[in-house]
This record gives sequence, structure tokens and C-alpha cells, in this order.
Amino acid sequence: MALKDLVFAALVACFFCSVGGYLYGQHVANEAHEAQQAKAVAAAEQTLRREYEHQLASANQSVALLRQQKAALTQTTTELERRIAHVSRPDCAISRGFVRLYNDAIGANVPTDHPATGADRTASRTPAADTQNPDTTLSDVNQQDVLRHVVDYGGRCQAIEAQLNGLINYIESINESRTTP
Repeated sequence: MALKDLVFAALVACFFCSVGGYLYGQHVANEAHEAQQAKAVAAAEQTLRREYEHQLASANQSVALLRQQKAALTQTTTELERRIAHVSRPDCAISRGFVRLYNDAIGANVPTDHPATGADRTASRTPAADTQNPDTTLSDVNQQDVLRHVVDYGGRCQAIEAQLNGLINYIESINESRTTP
């Protein structure tokens, strides 16, 4: 073999060794980069999982508190309903004007000539019509009816307030967890 062929064979061998070394180095660098990315993704997942678990615990706590508040409100409503008959007089005269203003004040928009029922859910009495001043005409509504409505309406208002406060507290806890490192 001639020297020229030996030099050529050595150059070809060096070329293939260089290319092989380059490809091997690139492969090792890619694996190291992928391992580093996998660690970063795992760390981000762990951070997100902790934040999610914190938010879930906060939401569960808010729901549990809201359920307790609603149970307490239901118990209070039941107790108030039980006491209505002891503190009201079914024969108390309430005019249609009073009922109209009351309905307007709460946004009920119920016509005052609609037949109302008494505390026992039957008509309280037949109102005597005052043709000169219909607002003073007695309605079928009595004190017990008004108290029953107020108890129900107050319970709903308190339940809505409890839900709103729970939602505000939940949103504040989420905002706090985002700002706290």
C-alpha cells in the first residue's frame, strides 16, 4: 500500500471518528437537556399541585362553613316559625294599602286584589270593601302571614349573605396564595 493510500485511510478514519464523536456528544447533550427539562417540568407540576391542593382545601373549608351557616339558619327559621302563633294575633287588621306598600318595598309586585290566605293557608276573612279609599280596605293578610313571610325572606337574605361572604373569603384566599411565594 502506498503512503498516499495510508494517509487517505487515516483521514477517512479520522473523519468517521470525528463524526461519530460529534453525534455521540450531541446525543449526550440532548439527554442531559431533556433530563433538565423533565426536572423543571416536575418542579412546576409539584408547585401547581400544591397550589391546587391549597385551593381545593380552601374551597372545601368554605363549603363546609357555608353548610354549617345554612343549617344554623334553617334551625333559626324553624324556631321562628314555631313561635309565630304565640306572638301574633290572627284578628289584627291589615289593610290592602299596607300589603301593597309591603309588596312594593320588597319588589314582589303582587296585585293587592289577589286573594291571600291566612296563617292556616285558608282565607282569613272576607274583607269589607271601602269604596271611597281602597287602600284602607282590609286584606286577607294577618300578622302571622307577615311574620311567616319575613322569617322566610330573612332566612333567604341571610343565606345569600353567607354565600357571598364565603365566596369573597374564597377569592381572597386564592389571591393570597398567588401572591405568597
